[in-house]
Amino acid sequence: MTEARGMQAVKLALQGLGERTAMLGFWLAAAALLAIVAINGVNIVLRYFFRDALSWAEEAMDYLMVFSVYAGAVSVAWRQAHIRIDAVLNLAPLRYRRAANAASTLLLVAILTPVTIASYGVVRQLYAFDQRSDAMHLPMWIPQGIVPAALFLIIVMALMRLWLYEPVPDGLDAQLPEPDPG
Repeated sequence: MTEARGMQAVKLALQGLGERTAMLGFWLAAAALLAIVAINGVNIVLRYFFRDALSWAEEAMDYLMVFSVYAGAVSVAWRQAHIRIDAVLNLAPLRYRRAANAASTLLLVAILTPVTIASYGVVRQLYAFDQRSDAMHLPMWIPQGIVPAALFLIIVMALMRLWLYEPVPDGLDAQLPEPDPG
């Protein structure tokens, strides 16, 4: 009985970690989008009222947009808010739904793992070459490092979801039960 409670505690801790990580990704993505709006607004004012502009604004907004997409993707992966075709799954018997959920998660991991490894290799090369961006002179491994970091988090989040949640008969993901106070 204590072993079951221990496993439940681990699952609840991992669920909390997943929720906090997803929320962090959501807020980081939102902050990056707000920063883009602010930079763009300042640049518009500078350009049209002072006949000058920030030389690095476009580059910064591009990097922030990439960051926003990947930070948001981590949140989307945890919440399974990505585009999926659930119609067939929702009509399938529960045992097939479980198998399809496991298969789709393992396929996601199989696809993202080599992409993550290759992306990490690119980041290592950029770090070794000390390549810098044109306008900001930012080391290129920093914005490029977002890609493998986010893909790795997506893999981890998908595997955690697979272990923590099971499909239920109505097609919605089961939530973990609340901890037993006793």
